[in-house]
Amino acid sequence: MDNLTHTLVGVTLVRAGLGRGTAGATAAMIFASNLPDGDIVTAFGGSLAYFAAHRGPTHGPLGVLALSLVSALLVVAWRSLRASTRPEAWQGFKTLCGVALAGTVLHVAMDLPTVYGIRLLSPFVDTWFSLDWLPIIDVYVWAMLTMGFIAAWRRPASRTVIARVVLAAIVGFYGVRAVAHEVALGAAASTRADGTASPCASAPTLTRHPTMFEAAYAGPGGCLQAAALPTFLSPFEWRLIRQQSDGYEIRDITLGRGTLAQIFVPSQNDVWVARARRTTTARIFYAFSRFPATRSAALPDGTRRIRAMDMRFIGPPPRGLEPDPQVRAPFVLTVEIASDGAVRSERLGN
Repeated sequence: MDNLTHTLVGVTLVRAGLGRGTAGATAAMIFASNLPDGDIVTAFGGSLAYFAAHRGPTHGPLGVLALSLVSALLVVAWRSLRASTRPEAWQGFKTLCGVALAGTVLHVAMDLPTVYGIRLLSPFVDTWFSLDWLPIIDVYVWAMLTMGFIAAWRRPASRTVIARVVLAAIVGFYGVRAVAHEVALGAAASTRADGTASPCASAPTLTRHPTMFEAAYAGPGGCLQAAALPTFLSPFEWRLIRQQSDGYEIRDITLGRGTLAQIFVPSQNDVWVARARRTTTARIFYAFSRFPATRSAALPDGTRRIRAMDMRFIGPPPRGLEPDPQVRAPFVLTVEIASDGAVRSERLGN
């Protein structure tokens, strides 16, 4: 989720009673709710470095514990500048650590249900996990949090009750998203866009990637895996992806109404693609990309241009599905290889 959502949910949790009576609890929660995204500092090393680090160790078990401690220590450091005695600065430190731990755990728990996902076990395992329930930014969660803050400002005496009601509403909304996702995923896993029954070999609710599938896994022309991805505006509109050995069948649906649009995006696999995948940039890209559609094209000078796009990011409704979808960096990989096999260039972007 975005950092505004992380911050508002964390503050609402404190208002609901977490860390009650402990000075600095709100500050500790704000630090803890945002520090896991501190991996953005790696962007100074370029988009590839950020791509390799994002939602990795800072979202894993060691990062959660370490950043909780850092959050509590930041509050103590601020107190020490203002406190008259050293013990005063450390007062309630254990409670601050507990509040901060709740904040970092909540951050990870809110990132897991997004389509982007997290590397939950990093740095021990680099596997990405995702539930695909919500987009990165959810306007409905924003609305609930905003209304809660306005209501608490108007009725400060009822702030605790309001915060608890808002949190309950958000949990309920997550439940609605989860149920809608299961319905959409069932449609993706069972039928093609034309309504023909064609079960997929895999359709996990909790996804893990990278995962390599052999074409024989689902049989000739069969579906290797299915996914249902959330859209920005409606919890009842979903993008369904069916991965096949030669490409991806993608369609947008509204639950209860049917298909809005559909396309098929081919994916190639030849010796040039295999060579491109051995580059450093490609290894990082394919470690992140869940549905990479790859194209191999010959340029006039004999150079081969290999381009791979993550099908999760080809543009959500209402813009719709384009016949020749494009994505922005860093969700597209481009590698150019000379006729002798030497890599001329490799980058994230078109």
